[in-house]
Amino acid sequence: MINYLTFLPEIILVCTAILILVVELFQAPSSKRSSIRWIAFLGTLAALLCLSCLSGSCPLGCNLTDGTAQQAFNGFIKTDGLALYFKMIILLATLFTLLMTYRHFETHKTPYPAEFLAILLFSAAGASALTSAQEIITLYIALETLTISSYLLASFMKKDKGSNEAGMKYLLLGAFSSALLLFGFSYIYGLTGTTVITEIAKSLAMQPSSPLAVFALILVVGGLAFKISLAPFHMWTPDVYEGAPTPVTAFLSVASKTAGFAAFVRLFWVGLNVPSLQPIWMGLFAVLSAMSIILGNLEAIPQKNIKRLMGYSSIAQAGYIATGFLAIGPMGLTALLFYIFVYLFANLGVFLTIVIVANKTGSEQIEDYAGMWKRSPLIGIVLLVCLLSLAGVPPFAGFSGKWYLFGAAISKGYTWLALIGMTFSVVSLFYYLQVAKQALVVAPKDPSPIEMSLLERSVLILCVVVTVTLGVWPRPIMDLAQAAASSLF
Repeated sequence: MINYLTFLPEIILVCTAILILVVELFQAPSSKRSSIRWIAFLGTLAALLCLSCLSGSCPLGCNLTDGTAQQAFNGFIKTDGLALYFKMIILLATLFTLLMTYRHFETHKTPYPAEFLAILLFSAAGASALTSAQEIITLYIALETLTISSYLLASFMKKDKGSNEAGMKYLLLGAFSSALLLFGFSYIYGLTGTTVITEIAKSLAMQPSSPLAVFALILVVGGLAFKISLAPFHMWTPDVYEGAPTPVTAFLSVASKTAGFAAFVRLFWVGLNVPSLQPIWMGLFAVLSAMSIILGNLEAIPQKNIKRLMGYSSIAQAGYIATGFLAIGPMGLTALLFYIFVYLFANLGVFLTIVIVANKTGSEQIEDYAGMWKRSPLIGIVLLVCLLSLAGVPPFAGFSGKWYLFGAAISKGYTWLALIGMTFSVVSLFYYLQVAKQALVVAPKDPSPIEMSLLERSVLILCVVVTVTLGVWPRPIMDLAQAAASSLF
């Protein structure tokens, strides 16, 4: 009998997406736009609440399990504490994205809102399923569900040249990276005779190191590094971030990156963590992490478009997270999980302000943020707090996150990498403060106020509160991250 609790959040997301398409098909055009938005929001919220029920700590008392890991299909899918944590980040990012979508489509009209929302939920379902994958075919299918949906979302604005260009670049480079990944998986299967990640580790541990195993490892790293924008596989990121609809950019910056790191943890900390291969892939990741931090921060400095700047920022942030990935063990995984949670609120807080400002001004140029403090004090505060958090300035949450990441890296002997991270965190202040300077110091070109809905104000305030609170009191999320990390060790 199939244990449907294992993938209940994904079932809810897929059913919600199908319901949206059915409602759009039969409901009158005058009323369907509002109703499908509510369906998407409530469906995603239901999937998020389902996670607490699966963890055995539901606030409503409707616990579906006693907190033990749920398995299905002979263990090919396993929803443990680590998977639940990653799913939480992905679903929170999806909720943020839905909120941005409603505002974005006020000025960027599309005759296909239902299709956009459905594809977004299918993409979230793929990302969520990937976190539970325990064998490489399931992992690959979930990953492709996420990425193929993302190609469609990036190019969704058919009459926008930037969106078309973003979608085409993303498709071509994404297809190439997927081919590399599948090629690497085929060699791993040929070497081990199994697709189950734990069995792969057992088989490789009994074999001496071989050129074919190293080649397979490099292919897998290349294929997955593309998904999380690690240099030098980052070339698509700034163009896609700039050209895609802003809600899609926000979704890719958090949900896709979270799913990618979930895949890395499962594959490398479990399947490829054998004495013959570990020094090779750890050395490779150290180099990729350093390149991402250096290139991402340096290339962000001359940017004039805020979405393109956030694209290079995302590359640098992937490098920071990868420093924690190198610290194999509970300490490193806890630091990685904590930083992803911090990154969620800081990054999506910035993207929500981008959507709101672009809705008013019709521009995404940094110079058009001039005087934003006077036009909307809340937007000025959000930009300052969230950008300083991304830079790692105390007392904000980004500082606590980088403290744990770099501490974990130093504990494993990667002091040089931590020093690079610290140095270029200071460099990142230059371009982050350029945006803050425009918003807080420069006189506004247009003094008219920026209007926001009550929900948008509430979410922006939440981003600020979480970012400040976790900077001075990180213990609650650290405890949650430690509990999630313990399920892997």
